[in-house]
Amino acid sequence: MCGITALFRDLRVELSPDVVAKMTEEIHHRGPDDAGMILLSPTPAGDWQTCSADDGQWRLALSARRLSILDVSLTGHMPMGYQGKYWLVYNGEVYNFLELRHELEVLGHSFRSNADTEVILAAYAEWGTSCFARFRGMWGLVLFDAERNQAILCRDRIGIKPLYLWQRAGLVAVVSEIKQLLSLPGFTPVMNSVTAAEYLQTGYEQPQRSFLRDVQVVPAGCWLTVSFNTLFPSPPQRYWYPERIEATITDTETAGRLFAEKLHESVALHLRSDVPVGCALSGGMDSSALAVLVAGLTNHQEVPLNTFTVTTPGSLTDERDYVDAVVKHIHAVPHYVTPDPVTFLQEMDQFLYCHDEPVGSLSMYAGYCIARLTKKSNVTVTLNGQGGDEILSGYWQSYLLYLRRLARHGQLVSLMQHLVGSAMRDGNPLLLAQIPSMFRRYLLRRKPASLVRLRQTLDVERPSVLKKLLALNEPEWRLEQVRTMFLPRLLKWDDRNSMAFSVEGRYPFLDHQLIELCLSFTSQTLYRCGWTKWPLRVGLRHALPGKILHRRSKLAFEVPQDAWLCGPLRPAIEAWLKQDRPLWDYIERADVRHLAQQTWQLRGKRQEPGQALFRLFVF
Repeated sequence: MCGITALFRDLRVELSPDVVAKMTEEIHHRGPDDAGMILLSPTPAGDWQTCSADDGQWRLALSARRLSILDVSLTGHMPMGYQGKYWLVYNGEVYNFLELRHELEVLGHSFRSNADTEVILAAYAEWGTSCFARFRGMWGLVLFDAERNQAILCRDRIGIKPLYLWQRAGLVAVVSEIKQLLSLPGFTPVMNSVTAAEYLQTGYEQPQRSFLRDVQVVPAGCWLTVSFNTLFPSPPQRYWYPERIEATITDTETAGRLFAEKLHESVALHLRSDVPVGCALSGGMDSSALAVLVAGLTNHQEVPLNTFTVTTPGSLTDERDYVDAVVKHIHAVPHYVTPDPVTFLQEMDQFLYCHDEPVGSLSMYAGYCIARLTKKSNVTVTLNGQGGDEILSGYWQSYLLYLRRLARHGQLVSLMQHLVGSAMRDGNPLLLAQIPSMFRRYLLRRKPASLVRLRQTLDVERPSVLKKLLALNEPEWRLEQVRTMFLPRLLKWDDRNSMAFSVEGRYPFLDHQLIELCLSFTSQTLYRCGWTKWPLRVGLRHALPGKILHRRSKLAFEVPQDAWLCGPLRPAIEAWLKQDRPLWDYIERADVRHLAQQTWQLRGKRQEPGQALFRLFVF
């Protein structure tokens, strides 16, 4: 896990290597263990060579900060070269590097390190860009190919690891975090009004856009090239095609068995590390499943598993009872943190600075506190349950849309089995309780400007997000959850939180082979009488504690947001509403005042006003 910088320049653009060093030092938190930079220039013979900082002929700068996870020795130093013609800076992990290394050794490659970085280079040397389809992991990388006079930029299939691109005449910059660009001469941050309008009205963001107009997001599941002949990025090329997978598995027992086997395999791969590994444990199904599997795969009697949990005593969001059940079940060493609203106000500037862009709710601050606790406990890697809801369509919205499709297709018997079954003894009645609140949210989403009005400076024409989602067929909807709807933002926020404290987050549910398996399950295998994520419940029914297996509600790492907004944060919000702020150039201040009053009057009875108020406050 690291942070990277890559600069490609025309010699007519004057740029000191000191700028590259400053850009990379800006992300010291992503890699405190080691740092490196190389400058490369072409020779008259057409080859490339390294050059000194005093040599003004450099065309390519590659720089990295390293968080040492696999092969913590200096042999894992970056930038890393291979065969004198390939160089790499890389942020992430390729978990199946041992299997790939063995395959490459059979093909004649030799290795001087035990790092996955060198395996990536050898894989590219052997297979070219088709190597990316062989990787199981997460990455954002820049690989320079001296033979082809070009650099390859690539991100993992889901976009777990970040990669941004900015360009002007004669210069291309690639970075891990947007803040790095602030050190670059000629870079002026200008807000992307389309992204801002969508975020302010709905809270959503398109994963292919940043909040800054000229800062491009390298698309997930793609690679592209930057040629030194043109210094212009090529169109992205996809290497992953999950839409080609057909849903053919209809038996719930089969789905549960296959899911458990593949998740077990994924967890084993994600445990590969030369530093301590812990688990973020919320008390929900997904994180509990990971903790149980990790405990089974490791000798937790000699080295107990460390778990990390947010507590909110006295709040409905507190999940301590569920966490305690898991901890007792696996004999883990638990660590708890209770976020505080006063501390949040004190840390808000630093918290938002680490994110570069606005976050969606105060639950992101809970993740920030978890990452800090993990670092203080001397654990460098943490497994995270993010992605379980998306790959199994486990959100209530997904279940209700499935029921909507049953009704629209006249499958009334199946529809009633879910609705009536949820009210029975073995069902989950929370399904019925979700219908009124989801219907209210549906009405609000139909008119996203009903909470706040945008001024003409941000009144961007765009299609309705809700209308687009409702028009999707079932396979498209399931992919939308993974690629677009919730997951990209959650992963972006979690990356910034964990990396702010030099902690690597890993996501076993987002192994692409597990995702593809889940896409092969038909929707009727996913739900049962009000219960979501049925394959997980079936597959791990003998491993999970009964309190978790039969848990009806679901939360994340959260804080009591509305209680904070109506209590300790209220004076700060009241003062903010009276101040001259840039926000009032884009939003009608009277609407925000009304929204604040509505939040304080409702005191958490409806989530939407508080969510919108917090978004406006952090924006």
